[in-house]
Amino acid sequence: MKKKIYISGRITGIEHEAAAIFAKAEKELRAKGFEPVNPTTLNHEHDKTWEAYMKVCIYALLVCDGIYMLENWGYSKGAKIEYDIAEAIGLEIINNS
Repeated sequence: MKKKIYISGRITGIEHEAAAIFAKAEKELRAKGFEPVNPTTLNHEHDKTWEAYMKVCIYALLVCDGIYMLENWGYSKGAKIEYDIAEAIGLEIINNS
């Protein structure tokens, strides 16, 4: 069974670049045998507030086996929250560095 890995990093402020950055990480994780969960491709049919995005993303994170931290994650309030949750619930943390 493949490990499900959530990709975490900055999206806010780099929306036009974020999809490509996350897609590249998704491809790399898939090549390593993981089942990546890309937050930029999740179903975001909601009110488009930051809080609504985070609820969808955190829900997706909670069913994963680990989290993959992109290099830019330290610039993201949401990614910092995702990291803290992953650490608190004992998920494997993989750093892209």
